[in-house]
Amino acid sequence: MTRRQATKRYMAMILIELLMDQKATKLTVATFLKTANLSRTTFYNHFPTGMCGLFWWTLEQQIIQKVDESIVSGDWESGCHEVIQFITRYRMFCLNLYYLADYPERRRFFEQVMKQIIHKALRHYKTQYTPQQLNHLEDFYGGAIIRQLDCWFENNLQTEPEVIDERLCFNLKQLEQIVKSD
Repeated sequence: MTRRQATKRYMAMILIELLMDQKATKLTVATFLKTANLSRTTFYNHFPTGMCGLFWWTLEQQIIQKVDESIVSGDWESGCHEVIQFITRYRMFCLNLYYLADYPERRRFFEQVMKQIIHKALRHYKTQYTPQQLNHLEDFYGGAIIRQLDCWFENNLQTEPEVIDERLCFNLKQLEQIVKSD
């Protein structure tokens, strides 16, 4: 592991610690830097987009890699379970990230991640569909999954994780059946 990677992982660990205990109304770079004992230059050298960059990098390291691995192995459900388990395990952290990120940034992140995940899952069916058709499937099903996650977060994650997991898996299975049947 490079020194740069180690520094980023350290910052992600501090972020998780800061946002795990209680609901945060805001998290400033200054507060983060004081806790992490880092300079502003070091922080922005690693995350030029500021706290949002750190938020998304942390999520990518914690969730997205595991989801990608399950999709590559052909196991959609496992990836779905990973997401729900992470949110459940790090409930306050995820809620804080959700509410601290502004809506357009959060939406952009969710869309990027969902399109990427669904795109990888559909790559086996490239010959059956035009690139435009695959894009439509990615947009539609990505939007449906994002909406389900948004509703769960807007309800402060009160719905049982198993219910959300079942919904997401159902939708992914339906998409898989659709593309397999054509």
